[in-house]
Amino acid sequence: MDGAEEIDSCSGSEEEWEGMDEEVSLSHQTLCLFCSEVFNSAELMFEHCQTQHMFNVVTYFQKMDINCISYIKFINFIRIHKLSSSEVMNISKTSCPWLKDEYMMPHNASDPLLTFDIEGFMKEKRKENAYEEVVTIPQCRFEAILRKLHNKTVKLKNAQDRIDKMKEAAKTVFLCNNQQCSGMNSRSSSYQDNKSSNNDEDNYYFSTYDHFAIHHEMLQDKVRTLAYKDAILNNPEVFNGKRVLDVGCGTSILSMFAAKAGASFVMGVDKSDVIFQAMDIVRENGYEKIIDLFKGRVEDMPDPDQKFDIIVSEWMGYFLLFEGMMDSVIYARDKFLVPGGKIFPNRCTLSIQAVCDIEKYKEYVDFWDDVYGFKMTAMKKDVIKEANVEAVKPETACCQPITIKELDLTSCQVSDTEFSSTFDLVMFRSCAVTALIGYFDCYFDKDLSHKVVLSTSPQSASTHWKQTMFLLEKPVQVTEGEIVNCRLSCRKNRRDPRSLIVKITFGKYHNQYYLS
Repeated sequence: MDGAEEIDSCSGSEEEWEGMDEEVSLSHQTLCLFCSEVFNSAELMFEHCQTQHMFNVVTYFQKMDINCISYIKFINFIRIHKLSSSEVMNISKTSCPWLKDEYMMPHNASDPLLTFDIEGFMKEKRKENAYEEVVTIPQCRFEAILRKLHNKTVKLKNAQDRIDKMKEAAKTVFLCNNQQCSGMNSRSSSYQDNKSSNNDEDNYYFSTYDHFAIHHEMLQDKVRTLAYKDAILNNPEVFNGKRVLDVGCGTSILSMFAAKAGASFVMGVDKSDVIFQAMDIVRENGYEKIIDLFKGRVEDMPDPDQKFDIIVSEWMGYFLLFEGMMDSVIYARDKFLVPGGKIFPNRCTLSIQAVCDIEKYKEYVDFWDDVYGFKMTAMKKDVIKEANVEAVKPETACCQPITIKELDLTSCQVSDTEFSSTFDLVMFRSCAVTALIGYFDCYFDKDLSHKVVLSTSPQSASTHWKQTMFLLEKPVQVTEGEIVNCRLSCRKNRRDPRSLIVKITFGKYHNQYYLS
């Protein structure tokens, strides 16, 4: 179809086009294609589109094969639908919506663009740009492009560093496998020693987070997850435009909360293989331009180009300190957080309470008195030493809880995770104390307009942490109003720094417990 035939097939009549010619002569003011600014000529307007809207008319029309007829349709289409420059540039050449004949009908008969000699303009511009096309942009946009280029360069360097580390790790595995194959028998004892090294312990620890089941359990814990969501999304003024570091990001749920709250950049760090699923999750939710993910320990993360304004982390383990992940948060705080930066949560407390739960005591301890007609009391000693994670019924309490440790994440040190505390428990009823329980509370409250408390107390809604139960060797009778002198010490197990050794004195009774 040639140009004349295409005009004949459109819905505009000759009278309408003649009338348009008469009206155009009355005004030469040209409205911008994408905003409300007006110019004395189409050329000036097209220049404005290029500098302010990043829309190069010549380049775009060449790409879309726009001729004088499709140009008229294009102008009417833009005027009718009022699209932005980015929306126009996203239109595919194979599905141009303005090619319909209905867009030959002038939207505004006095629009100077409808009679503008676009073919002459294009021809002249092609001559000017025959050797080099120069695009003029505002200084602020140029600086933004430079910053973006710098960030991409840093990311590329970080990616290269990761690749180099992976190559070195692959070489080490290859050499170790060869050495084991050539001398397995002679080196079996040495191999067992290496297996208990810190690196192997770390690898085992992080591998426990590879499987989806543990993340499913944590995400299903509404008390836990909604506390973080509430603290982050309801304090948007804290996150808006800020850089956030998510330590132990897992599936990246906290990273996405931060991005949704307005963070300009979020770095999620996790050594477990779940981070590969997290990458897909981030892309699936459209946050790949805001959230970047690093596979590895935060201690191995390269220095960023800028420090972070906020650290978010769900680092708490059973009895608060089990797993030792708080050490990583303190490391990240000291190395990557700006002075005065925020940490979510910013403080935690650890509390102790005495309980009378004869049912649990029978389940764990008395069970061994008669096992299918046989005595197995020799098992009791080891059973008592192991702390248990249980959902304790609030009605089993014998006394009010007492806080034995408080940690301010903005200032505490790794050494604070090992401590001892002397305290008194005042019994509010007469009963047989079967165990002491430990639980923790986390606070999102420092300089926040919306404060949140995440509690794992038996008096609160249950969490996946439940409570940590330290069973006494034998039930201890107490009376209402009795004051029992107690002492608790907590330290890391030297053989496995992520596990804990807890020593408890309850009156004259003393025992040592393991969380592993």
